[in-house]
Amino acid sequence: MPSHKIHLAIAKKVNDKLKLDLDSVMLSSVMPDLCIGRNHTISHYQNGKLGVVGTANPDLFVKHNKNKLNNPVIIGYLIHILTDKFYNTFAFTKFFIYDKSGNDVGLHFKNKDKLLSAKKIKYYKQREFSIYDKWLLNHGYVPKFSSLDCLDNVINIKTAKFDKETLKKYIMDTNKEIESINIFSKINLTRYKLTTKKELDKQFELCYEYVINYIKKLKGLL
Repeated sequence: MPSHKIHLAIAKKVNDKLKLDLDSVMLSSVMPDLCIGRNHTISHYQNGKLGVVGTANPDLFVKHNKNKLNNPVIIGYLIHILTDKFYNTFAFTKFFIYDKSGNDVGLHFKNKDKLLSAKKIKYYKQREFSIYDKWLLNHGYVPKFSSLDCLDNVINIKTAKFDKETLKKYIMDTNKEIESINIFSKINLTRYKLTTKKELDKQFELCYEYVINYIKKLKGLL
């Protein structure tokens, strides 16, 4: 799945259009990953666990929460699910190698294909997003949380419950990370192995368009 900084940056960009409470939208845009028990299959409304067919299901989330779609926390949660669906579909179709049974067995690197263990596949996928994650953070795409007041807006949903102390720590840690940015942290010499920054810039914009267009179709939000 995409990194949290990608989630936060997409949420911020989408909320520039929606004009909801930014802190609430940003916090809830990472909440599916921070639920008690961390059962991502359930909290993400996933269809399953394998490849593209197992990605998050925003339609199911909307169906279960259709009476709460004026709530910025629910919208942020939906943004997370949409962002996951987009980026995982992109990653699974572009990077992954599958066997005849549909199991992922390797990755398409820029210079050659490699068969890898599940642990290594996960590592390299997360590595690509982590590099871009740092670029977004260091170039102002992720703003600080303005206060802890958004914790008062946190609500549990049928498939996920949340500990506010965990979320509070997340906010404080994120703000500290942003505050630590300096001229040296902006120098990134790490190279992508699966893709390029230009490609990830393109995917970021395509993801934003996918998310905002999906939300536009939900009655009365824009």
